[in-house]
Amino acid sequence: MKSFHIITFGCQMNAHDSERMAGVLATQGYGPAELPGQADLVILNTCSIREKAEQKFYSELGRLRELKAENPGMQIAVAGCIAQQKGKAILSGAPYVDMVFGTSDIGRLSEIVEKKQRLQSPVVETSGDPEYHRRSIPSSRADGVKAWVSIMYGCDNFCTYCVVPYLRGRERSRSPEDIIREVRDLAGQGFREVTLLGQNVNSYGKGLEQNRGFPELLRMVNGVPGIERIRFVTSHPRDLSEGLISAFGDLPRLCEAIHLPVQSGSDRVLEAMNRNYSRQQYLDRVRRLRETIPDIAITTDIITGFPGEGEEDFAMTMS
Repeated sequence: MKSFHIITFGCQMNAHDSERMAGVLATQGYGPAELPGQADLVILNTCSIREKAEQKFYSELGRLRELKAENPGMQIAVAGCIAQQKGKAILSGAPYVDMVFGTSDIGRLSEIVEKKQRLQSPVVETSGDPEYHRRSIPSSRADGVKAWVSIMYGCDNFCTYCVVPYLRGRERSRSPEDIIREVRDLAGQGFREVTLLGQNVNSYGKGLEQNRGFPELLRMVNGVPGIERIRFVTSHPRDLSEGLISAFGDLPRLCEAIHLPVQSGSDRVLEAMNRNYSRQQYLDRVRRLRETIPDIAITTDIITGFPGEGEEDFAMTMS
């Protein structure tokens, strides 16, 4: 049996993408290897959102070069956001890489591996699959209790500091029927908690024939027997609706926690970030959440030192 090892950098979306890569490889007869040096195929699933993750990727790629020198039969693949961003340019700095594939090319991983077996040269596939959000892709999940479920891909917000819309594309929502089918399957396998994933789950439903938004999807998941806890990430404050706030009070299986990135407390900086909400609008949404669920856990992200930010802007974020 051939073996694989996946090294994942970045967010929950990347972690779930790695589960899908593992699922696809399992259908091709590959088994997991505990260490990179024990694997026939090593995949680096990369992140370019944060600089630290990108630095870690290049360090790991250098270590794999040494492993491949000892074991020339090892194949190295680069996937994820850096692969999507740099494409074949990765090969100029690392000609020992065998495969490069993008964020929505995971469904074609078996084809990419087979293509590499036929060719002597590296394979680069970053054109993307426009139907990726409609594909049923197997997942090999590490946890037997909690599971990630992607409900949408991409983002339409174009915050000035973020590359997600360019690397993962514009928003595409999965159909609610496909999502509920996956959640039912997970419940049947013994999973008790699901975390719904999206770059901005609050805008779920765009482009769907049925007019179903995120609060309605939560109600559908809440009705799946066997699922005891529901979580989701990430929410954009601009799109946090009254319907979603009400869902926290109405749905017994929806965990009383929300991640709501604020990024800055200064309206001037928020405008420069293209966040499309004000300080007061953010605080009003937090107030409404706490009125509905007094003990709700609220976490956030904050960016300091944003270009043009002054002491007064920083003080407003601190306050």
